[in-house]
Amino acid sequence: MISYLKFLVDFVFKDFPLSSIGVLFLLWICLPAGAQKADTIVISRNDTIIKLISPGITPEKLTNLKLEELLKRNSERSLFNRKLHEWLVKSSLNKKQTGALLIQPDHTGKTIRDIRLSSIPPFGGSVYDTTIVPKTWFERLGNKLRFETAPGIIRKTITFSNGDSLRKMDLADSERLLRGLSFINDARIVAYVCPDDTSSVNINVYVQDRYPLAGSVTVKDDQPQITLTNKNILGRGFALNNTLAAPSFDESQWGFRETFRAENIMGHYVNLELDYANLRKHHFFSGSVDKAFLLPETKYAGGISFNRSYINYSIADYPSTEWNNPINYRRQNYWLGRSFTLNPENSTVRSNLYLLGRYMNINFFNNDSPESPVFRSGEFFFTGVGFSRREYYRNKLIYSYGKTEDVPYGFLSTLSYGYHQNDTLSRHFLALHYSYGKALIPSKGYLYFSGDISSYFNKTTTEQGCVNLRSQYISPLIPVGTSQLRSFFELQYVKGFNRLNGEMLYIDERVNGLRGFDYKNQIAGTEKAVFKSEQVFFTRLEPLGFKFAIFSFLDMAFLKENNKGLFEHSPYFSFGAGLRIRNDHMVFNTLQIRLAIMPRVPSGELPGSFRITGEPVTNFRDFTPTQPAISTFY
Repeated sequence: MISYLKFLVDFVFKDFPLSSIGVLFLLWICLPAGAQKADTIVISRNDTIIKLISPGITPEKLTNLKLEELLKRNSERSLFNRKLHEWLVKSSLNKKQTGALLIQPDHTGKTIRDIRLSSIPPFGGSVYDTTIVPKTWFERLGNKLRFETAPGIIRKTITFSNGDSLRKMDLADSERLLRGLSFINDARIVAYVCPDDTSSVNINVYVQDRYPLAGSVTVKDDQPQITLTNKNILGRGFALNNTLAAPSFDESQWGFRETFRAENIMGHYVNLELDYANLRKHHFFSGSVDKAFLLPETKYAGGISFNRSYINYSIADYPSTEWNNPINYRRQNYWLGRSFTLNPENSTVRSNLYLLGRYMNINFFNNDSPESPVFRSGEFFFTGVGFSRREYYRNKLIYSYGKTEDVPYGFLSTLSYGYHQNDTLSRHFLALHYSYGKALIPSKGYLYFSGDISSYFNKTTTEQGCVNLRSQYISPLIPVGTSQLRSFFELQYVKGFNRLNGEMLYIDERVNGLRGFDYKNQIAGTEKAVFKSEQVFFTRLEPLGFKFAIFSFLDMAFLKENNKGLFEHSPYFSFGAGLRIRNDHMVFNTLQIRLAIMPRVPSGELPGSFRITGEPVTNFRDFTPTQPAISTFY
């Protein structure tokens, strides 16, 4: 009897994933108000069906098995067998299956009869095993102190509805769009043939929320700041950030910042953001409405943005520039793009041709403060054409700590032309961009490259020219005991030509420089090359859902500071190690504790840096065009 039970348990948990459904419906305005076969036991739990085959059936024989099945069975017996299976079987499968082909081909064209939504709480369970329940009081309490994402938010995000014919890419695209929402941790969509009608399918949509509430304490611009965040107000997908800066007990010196964001308005993948700040070094109001080319089938994209800045010493678009006097300006920006699909419907490779246009107007009001050579006033007219081919595949433990990540691969090429005029000048602009990403098969990592070259043309003279090249390699996961190790390598080269006075390159950390470097632009040049390497060790520690990763890094930079060649200068170095703590189920930034050593620093500066910071998750560079613009020089 004991051996019989052991056989059943081993069989179930080896071959069958678990799942469940449960969903809470919220209103927009307020809170609401087949026949069983012989010798088969069917157990239903939380909407998951598990079939247990009774003993007595003849064990499966190895005869008449395909070669790949035999290789798979023996792949774990030795290193040679594992490598043989990897090269002969996995490589061919990866070449046949792209990341978007996540449904069975015979489901394509079938009518979607029913769509069932299953909401999984942030703590305990996942979209791949929903029978897991919270084990601690902390997780159970966290699941209760929140609002579930409303079913309407999920339905307006997915690309299909009842009565549609299922397309090859629908499930993969919908999963990616759901995971792209800031308040969703993970998503999984499963289609299965209706038992009574093989021409129809039912679809289960499993969505796991992130815990929407977060708080942080930081020091910025020499001011202590407290921030409270809600990324999913009332389960409607609205986000609100509240920041209070209190540098002293004098309330007249206090400041605040409020940021509101709404994602996927009316189901058209349009995002709205409003931002108001009244701080010591930042007093501004901005608003934007934008829509990106999230899907290859998206025909139109564009955006409208407005910024009225009364006091501003720095601008996020130009992190290497800081003005001595605050800037008082107004900026209006409009852009529109049209996409044309070039591939046949249901093609596994999706290509697009893009036509882009943009208009921007900038006005300065403090004439006593000289304009930045980068951020100049006047009217800007841009137009562009682009071509892209893109797909996605799923992976884990790259930038996240366990959730599913959608890795883009393909290429993007754009050519942009512009015209800039104000009271003192008129000049043309030309830019070329190319980027390429490839998943190295079989399981050899991910390779990315991008190149940009741009310049203004003032009569017959080039002006503010820039060459920016970047390459990146991400290694595959390497098992280390029960944990995993992944390496990251990045190389960047930037060169300016005929730049204006005051335009310089820096190697500080905030401008794609060396980690730990923050010397207020004391080291400057006109050309630079930066190499970064990092090794991340993903541990198996997971107390209360918080995952730990140990990392080490080595960075090196060459900076042209005088007339000598770039590589004739002595390099700068930065190396160190640290710890990252993250919970993908929560909207908190990653807690990073890092020690950096810099052997060569400006005179009088400390050659080391120890920091505890909150770091946002890095995003992949996708192969979709955005508004045409001049390349940033940093």
